[in-house]
Amino acid sequence: MSGRIAILAEPRVTHCGDQGLLLEAEGDLALPTQERIWALNDRVLEWPGVLDTQPGMNSLLVLLDPDESDLVESADKLLRAWKECRSATRRGQLLEIGVVYGGEGGLDLPDVARYHGLAIEDVVKLHSDAEYTIFAPGTGPGFGYLFGLNRRLFIPRRNVPVMRKVGGVVSMAGAQAMLGVPRKPSGADVSPTGWHVIGRAPDAPMPFDVARDPMSIVSLGDRIRFRVERIER
Repeated sequence: MSGRIAILAEPRVTHCGDQGLLLEAEGDLALPTQERIWALNDRVLEWPGVLDTQPGMNSLLVLLDPDESDLVESADKLLRAWKECRSATRRGQLLEIGVVYGGEGGLDLPDVARYHGLAIEDVVKLHSDAEYTIFAPGTGPGFGYLFGLNRRLFIPRRNVPVMRKVGGVVSMAGAQAMLGVPRKPSGADVSPTGWHVIGRAPDAPMPFDVARDPMSIVSLGDRIRFRVERIER
C-alpha cells in the first residue's frame, strides 16, 4: 500500500478483472467510515455467489463466482448496500507493545525528525501517545494496517525503496502506521520497503499461527498502543 489514500467526493465501484469488484468509500480515512466498511463486509459475505472479501483502507474488495453472479448487477447492488449501510461501533481488545526507537532497528527515525523539523524525542512522544486501530489486513498475516497516526507525523512514502531489517519493525507511510510480524533475528533478514522504519518491537507476540486456536490473536477493530522502552542513537 502506498500510504496515499485517494479522497473521493462520492463512493464508487470499479471492476477488478472478471471476478472482482472494488468499492471505494467517499471521504478521508476515519473510524466511522471504516466501521461501515466492516459492517458492509459482514453483509456481503452472506450474499450468494460471493467467494471472498478483503476489507482495505476506505475500501472493500469482493471476489465473485462468475457462474453465479452478474458483475454489473453486483456492482449496482454493492453500491446500494454501501449507501444503506450504517457503522457499528467495534471496540476491540487493546494490546500494549514495547518499542525500541531508533538505532539499527529504526534507521529512519532521524530522517523523520528532520523532515518534520522536530527533535527525535518529540517524534517518539507523538508516535507513542497515539492509540492505533487495526483498520485492514496487511499484505500478509500479521497486525494489519494501523490508523491513528498523529497528523504531525504524516510523511510521504519513499519514491525509491530502501533495504531495512524485518522482524517486528515499527514504521509509517502517509497517514498510516504498521507493526511488522516478529521474525528470528538474522543479519541477512532484510527486505526493500518504501515505509519509514522508526523502531522495532522485540517482544511483540506472533499475531498469526496456524497451530494456534484461534490462529490470529488480533481482529479488525482491535487497538494497539506503543510503549517506549528506550531510544537508541
